[in-house]
Amino acid sequence: MERHTTIFEHFNGIRPMARELGEHPSNVAAWKRVGRIPAEKQPHVLAVGLKLGLPITAEHVVFPLGRPHAADADLPPTPALVLCDRPADSQRCAAEPTI
Repeated sequence: MERHTTIFEHFNGIRPMARELGEHPSNVAAWKRVGRIPAEKQPHVLAVGLKLGLPITAEHVVFPLGRPHAADADLPPTPALVLCDRPADSQRCAAEPTI
């Protein structure tokens, strides 16, 4: 099984990545924890990585922990009907317009 290198590993860890990006290490640690780099930071992360000569692509920035497993993404639709519970009165009243 092939192991994919995360963007954090390409930068040699959270602290080195934070230092190169000019970010606080706790911010970069949060990105790793949630598995997402904020959209407004992504172009900067890619530019810094490329400037450092790291072998990263836009895919590394969009999927910092690796692309979701293909088996999870390619599930066929379920043939069974999905039934939801009836909403509570308070939820129905809030959703219905008052006339």
